[in-house]
Amino acid sequence: MATAELHALYALDGAGGARRVDPADGLPSGDGVAAIWHRLNRDSPQLEETLASIPGLDGLTVEALSEEETRPRCLPHGDGALVILRGVNLNPGSEPEDMVQIRLWVDAGQVVSVQRRQLVAVDDVVTSFAQGGGPKSSGDFLAMLADSLTDHMQATIEEIDESLDRLEDEQDGGHMTTLRSEIAQLHRQVVTLRRFIAPQRDALTVLIREPFAWKTKVHERRFKEIVDRVTRLVEQLDEIQARAVIARESLSGYIAERLNRTMALLSVMASVFLPLTFVTGLLGINVGGLPGAHSPWAFTVVVVALVALAVIEMALVYRFRLLSPGRARAPRSNPAARP
Repeated sequence: MATAELHALYALDGAGGARRVDPADGLPSGDGVAAIWHRLNRDSPQLEETLASIPGLDGLTVEALSEEETRPRCLPHGDGALVILRGVNLNPGSEPEDMVQIRLWVDAGQVVSVQRRQLVAVDDVVTSFAQGGGPKSSGDFLAMLADSLTDHMQATIEEIDESLDRLEDEQDGGHMTTLRSEIAQLHRQVVTLRRFIAPQRDALTVLIREPFAWKTKVHERRFKEIVDRVTRLVEQLDEIQARAVIARESLSGYIAERLNRTMALLSVMASVFLPLTFVTGLLGINVGGLPGAHSPWAFTVVVVALVALAVIEMALVYRFRLLSPGRARAPRSNPAARP
């Protein structure tokens, strides 16, 4: 559907196909029409007027379909249901966690969908019509759309999981600041995705529980399978989120440890050179009476004494373990400990 287009109308033939109808010609009817799909553009200024002209939609339904952004939910109303779902944003130049919303009204004879941005799952349904494997009824439409939305969510979450695996493997040799930034960005993606995917599971659960006339046993089994898949995705997001937090804490601890070691090294060096600087400064004053000022061996004696003093100080440093010869390493999460 083009961005500027308000209303696309499809007549489902009940055999997996559909034909596109001009809304100006009126609603199709007859034995060859199993259900009607109204596909509407959320950005059109005539949206509410068009929704009000669709048979079976009362004022509350029109208001719900045209209101501002809201979270996924399912509200039974009369013989139908208002269903609000979200899908990952796969549009070019967009972030997947900027999820695209689609609002649906589903009853026995029609589906009304309202969306603002392109949604790949909806395009999948249109493509299935051309291949003869599309939904045969309004219940089929909702089940196929929810299934496609879940498929794209799963692919996106798998990519995030693989990205986190890569970042965990790079902790030993990667740039710490860059890794922390990438892990933080990944963490934000996971939190945003979970904020919408978890309520979507609850919305689909309502579809299972409510005895809609247009819902068959097959539809109920499909919805149960989709809810189970979404539940697993939520659990996977929880696991990724926990791993991301552990990775960030490990990197923060490593950076703090490295900073402490650097400060300790600077302190030790300052402690070693402070007495040497004091001695050289004392011997460098331009006053009379300095010992050895006229002796040819005085400079050699002073240098040897300074070197010996430095060696003694370094020995004391290592003796009291103020400077460890080891090298700190960034801790890594244990893959075997993952659930």
